[in-house]
Amino acid sequence: MGTGNVQKVLSRYTATVSLRRGGTEALIVERGARLLSLNINGVNPLWVNPSLEKVLSTSGWNTGGLRLWFSPERNFFYEKPEVFEGWFCPSSLDPGRFKLTYVDSSKAVLDGSMEAVDLNTGWRLYSHVRREFHLTSEDKLIVRDIVYADYPGVFNLWALAQVEPGARGTVIVPVERGAEPVHYFGPIPRDRLYVSEDHLSFKIDGARVCKLGVKPEDVPCEGHSTIAYVAEIDERWVLLLLRTCDAPRDQEECLDVAKADPRGPRGCIQSYNSGPEAGPERFGEIELHFKPAVEVGGRKVAWAEYEIISTSGTRDDVLERLKMETGLKAPKLF
Repeated sequence: MGTGNVQKVLSRYTATVSLRRGGTEALIVERGARLLSLNINGVNPLWVNPSLEKVLSTSGWNTGGLRLWFSPERNFFYEKPEVFEGWFCPSSLDPGRFKLTYVDSSKAVLDGSMEAVDLNTGWRLYSHVRREFHLTSEDKLIVRDIVYADYPGVFNLWALAQVEPGARGTVIVPVERGAEPVHYFGPIPRDRLYVSEDHLSFKIDGARVCKLGVKPEDVPCEGHSTIAYVAEIDERWVLLLLRTCDAPRDQEECLDVAKADPRGPRGCIQSYNSGPEAGPERFGEIELHFKPAVEVGGRKVAWAEYEIISTSGTRDDVLERLKMETGLKAPKLF
């Protein structure tokens, strides 16, 4: 769906704002406080639901783009968390309720609320949320999130960017030697996962449901997480990279358990590949988890800052930029 058509559909349901720097346009949507597209010289690596109007008209969550959720997923998104059954997304959490409160040519701020019930304990989480998007250059977008919550439990913030499952789509995560990937939904086939001394590569094609996790103990620098997506889209290559200094530092701070083994290791970086049963609504995801909320003055406070690096061009152009941003010498592409 072209940018013009997307904005035409959105205009019937919600406010939007476009941030521009050179040949890059970031489309921010009030509904759900999302970055819906990041158009880089005519190419958008973010997935936008081809049934966008249907999602909006039925108050659904899955518009696409980059969103903010709460973790652990098991507690907030499953009707029967003890057995991981009945996945759903509460509308009070996404899209929640947001308003654009500040806009200029390169920055947008949204304020609102998100609520969810912890179905493992019965506790309700009420929160005020502020999201800031700042397009600082043609190839860099800074995202800042802060949440003030009334909730007796522990939670962390969770950034999820849905990506187009382009030809030869590959997720790349820099890791330490000896890294052991977490198979969140069960064993990932060998032809979809590559493990080297300094990075993991994970195939994104929308052809098989599987989910990769990377432990905090396996990233090269404590508290720093990086995940990148490289793909050929509309005969052009794109790079979308998420990076933060606010990542969990160890298993204690990493709250999202694996469905395949809830007692096993947990990841602070994750990536999801959907399957053919999704039909035209197939997508991939690159995900960052952040440090758990802390108690301040009787409330829980959670915050996160991360940058999104983006570029498009030839395969060689994109690979060189990936190497420069990650320090990898020979990243594996599927």
